[in-house]
Amino acid sequence: MRANRMPPAAMQCCPHSGEAPTLAAPDNRSGRPGLDRLKLASRPALDRYDGVARFFHWTFAACIVYASVAGYTLTRIASGPVHHFLSQLNMSIGTVLIVLFPFRAGWKLVRTEPRAMRGVSVRQQSLAHGVHGVLYLTMFAVLTSGFLMVPNGYSFLGLFEIHTPFQRGPLTDELFTVHRASCALLAGLVVLHVLAVIKHQLIARNDVLRRML
Repeated sequence: MRANRMPPAAMQCCPHSGEAPTLAAPDNRSGRPGLDRLKLASRPALDRYDGVARFFHWTFAACIVYASVAGYTLTRIASGPVHHFLSQLNMSIGTVLIVLFPFRAGWKLVRTEPRAMRGVSVRQQSLAHGVHGVLYLTMFAVLTSGFLMVPNGYSFLGLFEIHTPFQRGPLTDELFTVHRASCALLAGLVVLHVLAVIKHQLIARNDVLRRML
């Protein structure tokens, strides 16, 4: 009895993907070739974060870097017009992040995560998720303490006044201490995050940057 042989044209696979070839009919009557091509075309999207996640990531990254530099600068310059301008701008940017933070945290809970990077162990993935969780908690501490420590309110970009709940006193001094400590912790976590990206991009070469671009 002769064994049925599948024509070579019916074997389809994605080169260099490491996946087993898929079987498809040699013509378009079954509709399978088009379906297989659609599945293969959609796979790169699974390796990237969605557009909303990328927007939140880079918006927060830019604002945090600026606020860190401006905050350090404020401790080095005397009171005056420049100090007042940088201080008001810093608080205004913080206000924008306060509004966006709940949406970013909420989106993190409901979004579809991209596929795990190749060559990254389960232990490393768990560690990364833990660090991200600490990052979110630290950002919350920075934003909350930064708002509450400001006595008597402040001007948002010179457009309108935002009122804060406390007058200047021991409580605002303690909140300032919390804010300064949480800012230092956030800066350290950001540096750790950047070093991890450099390690994965340049040493492990798993193209981690493409996931957030």
